[in-house]
Amino acid sequence: MNKYIKKGTIIVVPLVVGYIFGQIFPIDILKPNFPENEVLNKSEYYKFIVSVIAAFITFCAVVVALFKDDLREYWKRPILDFSEPSQMTIEEFNNNSESGSSTDNLIAKIYISRIEIKNNGNLPSINTEIFIEKLEFKEKDTNIIQQIECYGKPLLWNGTESTSMILPAGAKKLIDITKITAPEKISTPDSQTTKYPSKVIIGGIENHKEQIKGTWYATFGLYAQNHNSISFKIEMEWTGIWKPRLTEFKTQYQIKKV
Repeated sequence: MNKYIKKGTIIVVPLVVGYIFGQIFPIDILKPNFPENEVLNKSEYYKFIVSVIAAFITFCAVVVALFKDDLREYWKRPILDFSEPSQMTIEEFNNNSESGSSTDNLIAKIYISRIEIKNNGNLPSINTEIFIEKLEFKEKDTNIIQQIECYGKPLLWNGTESTSMILPAGAKKLIDITKITAPEKISTPDSQTTKYPSKVIIGGIENHKEQIKGTWYATFGLYAQNHNSISFKIEMEWTGIWKPRLTEFKTQYQIKKV
């Protein structure tokens, strides 16, 4: 809000000052008036013109000095945008699958959906962080939307252990927003097998609901030291059915930026 006030001030102040200046010194005063019956001192007239121009230049210099940072933002600033990457959802495999064993089929252990952030401006964005700000869940075949509590922990940037990023001009970066893990079977000491369902993790928040069939709505916010806060929303729908490969899993799972 303060930024909009400053921008409005930059526009309004010169207009008001110009109007007052025009009332005190009408434009007609600049029009030369040489009586026919006397000799005019043209040098004094041109000195007056020079003084008016000098005063105007001084005024402009004061405005630039007061609002130079705001004026600079119109030409040099980061511009951050969100978009869906060419492959929004990827799969990671079990270790035995990655080993290349011919006896094991490739089986996914987790599906990860990402969003792409690109700096279309001409300055780097400094201390760029992304948080999940709002999370809602609507069970299948109902119209009841449940609010999920969100905590203020920023997300990790892909390929780093950091939650804060300097995004250079023209650069783009991926960040994980949702994860769905494979169901697990764990053997107990008494030779019994316990089954654990898939985990749904959105913005670092793990789902603890028994019912995971339905639609999730999440709002993420981006904050940077030299950029206005912006946000984006995603809609994720899952039937709760796990498939071991991404091509099959996509028949049960949909996610999109809205």
